[in-house]
Amino acid sequence: MGNNTVKLIINADDFGITAGVTYGILFAHQYGIVSSTTVMVNMPFAKESLKEAKKHPNLGVGLHLVFDAGRPIFASQSSLTSHSGYFLKKEGLMQSAKREDIKNEVEAQLDLAHKWYGNITHIDSHHHLHHHFPLLLDVVLETAKNYNMPVRLLPDTKIAYKIASPDYFCGGFYGEESVSINNLKDMITSLKPGITEMMCHPGFIDSGLYKISSYNRMRMKEVAVLTNNKMKEYMQKQSIELIHYGGVVDGR
Repeated sequence: MGNNTVKLIINADDFGITAGVTYGILFAHQYGIVSSTTVMVNMPFAKESLKEAKKHPNLGVGLHLVFDAGRPIFASQSSLTSHSGYFLKKEGLMQSAKREDIKNEVEAQLDLAHKWYGNITHIDSHHHLHHHFPLLLDVVLETAKNYNMPVRLLPDTKIAYKIASPDYFCGGFYGEESVSINNLKDMITSLKPGITEMMCHPGFIDSGLYKISSYNRMRMKEVAVLTNNKMKEYMQKQSIELIHYGGVVDGR
């Protein structure tokens, strides 16, 4: 890769959280600029979502680890859960979680993703929990090394742990004020040489989404921006190479 080459991963989080979000992400990939997604395997539509993803071979599919929504995969009761069997909220989880339970759950979610889909490109987490919870980060890094998988990391964390990860991360395409064609163009214009991951949350709205996510109607706006013909043309004019995490290698 030349020193001035700019590569961009546009990753859609929350694949499988509902049918509407899943099909919105696939639409944003097929007709727009989304190149990657990450699946929440503990959600009811996850298995079907990965079946649908197989119809889109150019879409990279990673694992969106979940530790703060829904139920765990490995055990119905553990240091990660409430008495009702649901994951604890962030604060309670960070206080009570045991490393063994975290490790078992990470491996269970990854194994299920491999079983339902096959080649999983990378690991990130719902609400960036592995960035805020050192014990989870430790397990994620250990797992990533064992499987030789990239991880979504902040630049300083990447340097410290020598894990394959994009050079830069951009989370600015989110919310009422930021989801627009002009803002996305500005973000793309400011990209530096190397590999950048841009996070997004496109999706079609369905009744299930309103029950589990406060970020709902904005997902439709994200779909509209990400599939706008002006954006596709702008990417081409800027000579941006759109890739997924399969293009992130050791030493980057």
